[in-house]
Amino acid sequence: MDRAKKTVRRVFIVAWIVLALAGALNHTIAQKTLGRRFDLGLPHLRYGHVMFNSNLRVVQTYQYARKDGVRHDVADLVPTAAPGYKRARLAMNILFHPRYLRELCFRSLHALDDELTIYIDEYDLDVARGRPTRTFTLRCDVHGLVDR
Repeated sequence: MDRAKKTVRRVFIVAWIVLALAGALNHTIAQKTLGRRFDLGLPHLRYGHVMFNSNLRVVQTYQYARKDGVRHDVADLVPTAAPGYKRARLAMNILFHPRYLRELCFRSLHALDDELTIYIDEYDLDVARGRPTRTFTLRCDVHGLVDR
């Protein structure tokens, strides 16, 4: 690549990053501090289609325990590798495939040959961030996945 192409490429990358940050700040910080958003003249940001537009206020985390009672992340039971995003992938699978947790229970039960207890902790971020507001307990055994 010649020098002019490299310079144009660098300017494009810097502009891309600056515009992405401006859009993200416009939809988060500007909305909260100034009470409004600004029209940045960018069509992909004009209608709030950015990943920071809205965040979940109620989230769930999934853990399991064997008979010893020590809790582990349910994402560790998923056989497919997902470095860096296994918890997010598990949550999306559970959200979009309601029977996914049952299937995971079935497969894990046969692989581990041990009864599992699955804990679903629900956090309401508007109420308390540091502790769950509700906890669901499910038993995973030869009868399937049932409420405890």
